[in-house]
Amino acid sequence: MTIKSGYYSDDGEEVDPLTVPMPALCNSCLKKNDAKEETPCLLNRMDQIEEMKKGEMFLCIAYEPNDSSINKKKVYHDMEKYWAEQNRKYLAKQKKEKKK
Repeated sequence: MTIKSGYYSDDGEEVDPLTVPMPALCNSCLKKNDAKEETPCLLNRMDQIEEMKKGEMFLCIAYEPNDSSINKKKVYHDMEKYWAEQNRKYLAKQKKEKKK
């Protein structure tokens, strides 16, 4: 049995890491150029590709700002607020579909 290395989507398609979008949030993160963080960061971005294509907010709980002028608490608050709103919409949709 041959084991192929690389990155693969949920449907088994090989993914070229260079084609995975780099959200603006990543550009201001300390971990962007950290070799130890390359794989977890890439997997997080791969997991959210479809959402990013739709213009949704990129969420990353591992974010560490690379500039002291960036308010990390506000960034996290904005992510939490966005996630809560998305969750509220999802639950409302599920409830509506159950009534059918």
